Amino acid sequence: MRKALFMLMLMLALPTLADDLPDYQIEGAGTGAQGTYLVNVSVLTKKSKLTDDEIGRCAIHGVLFRGFANKELRQQQKPLAGSALVEGQNKAFFDRFFEKDYANYYQVLSGSRKVVKAGKQYKITSTVTVAKEQLRKDLSEAGVIKSLNNMF
Repeated sequence: MRKALFMLMLMLALPTLADDLPDYQIEGAGTGAQGTYLVNVSVLTKKSKLTDDEIGRCAIHGVLFRGFANKELRQQQKPLAGSALVEGQNKAFFDRFFEKDYANYYQVLSGSRKVVKAGKQYKITSTVTVAKEQLRKDLSEAGVIKSLNNMF
């Protein structure tokens, strides 16, 4: 029990990628092609423009560690990594992963970007397709998340 509490405190003290990401929200956007998620990612920022890479990082991070829902579509998806603790436990891996590898798993849909001024900030929303099956396969092969075969 003490060891588990110590590990939890240690992980909470470690800086994670989420500390470097802008404030974002993620929600389901309907049904994507087989093996993908379709999500809307909204980022609050002081800049009126964001690159697709910044939106994509938020989308991948949200799918992995936050999960998403959409009440209107009755859509709910748990985090692919299972828990936000996985990020702290595999910090070195995810630091490398979010430098460039994450770009292989998303595509921002052209024409989906909406920019709304909200006080002193901008809310930038884009629809993103995330290749969930390939992402799960590659992360389970790397030993970062459990494969579906090990869950039963």
